[in-house]
Amino acid sequence: MPPTLIAFDLDDTLYKERDFVASGYRAVARALADADDAFYYDEMVHVMINAPVNPFDSLAEYLVNRSIQQSISHDFDIPWMVATYRNHFPDIKADDALAILTNLIAKGYRIGIITDGRAVTQSNKIKALGLDRLIAPENISISEIVGGEKYTPIPFQRMMKLNADIKRFIYVGDNPMKDFHWPNRLGWTTVQLNDDGRNVHSQQVSLPSDDYSPRHHISALNELFPLLSTLS
Repeated sequence: MPPTLIAFDLDDTLYKERDFVASGYRAVARALADADDAFYYDEMVHVMINAPVNPFDSLAEYLVNRSIQQSISHDFDIPWMVATYRNHFPDIKADDALAILTNLIAKGYRIGIITDGRAVTQSNKIKALGLDRLIAPENISISEIVGGEKYTPIPFQRMMKLNADIKRFIYVGDNPMKDFHWPNRLGWTTVQLNDDGRNVHSQQVSLPSDDYSPRHHISALNELFPLLSTLS
């Protein structure tokens, strides 16, 4: 195989995004419980997990009710909750992804990440997962930093420009609505990691055109190895 770079999506590809969501809820509840013992950690986590619509709306209602019951005042509003959620350092694991990426690097593949999201949030995820120890900083693309989401060609063209010696580019993602359109158009090989039933975004969607469809499917990241052996 010619010199190859394999770029990965982050959320629901290298770890499960719902684990970040749960970690964020715990971080918000912990901060509130530490600030005032009138707010019960377990109750607040339960409120957010079981919120009918918006978890922070439900949590705000809980805080109001507890404040009335305890005759206290508080200044924890929804923007504070959202900021705490987005900026916390998450308790998440990469499962087998680290071993697979290490193996790919040992086999001579260059590795990258292309992910949409806020700089602090996505950087914290990458550090928590230990991915920053494997991947060169210039090959980590976060949309807020590079100035373009995956709906645009910007992050993919940037990766190609920074790795001009690479002949083949592969992108592995999970969301067909935004992960594969531009890499397909730019001549990348695209691979969808199929939902195991725990993904945040459904893969059962009507796609605008064939450009949005991945060219290959895998059910687990370790299935990359036999797939790569079939590519010439």
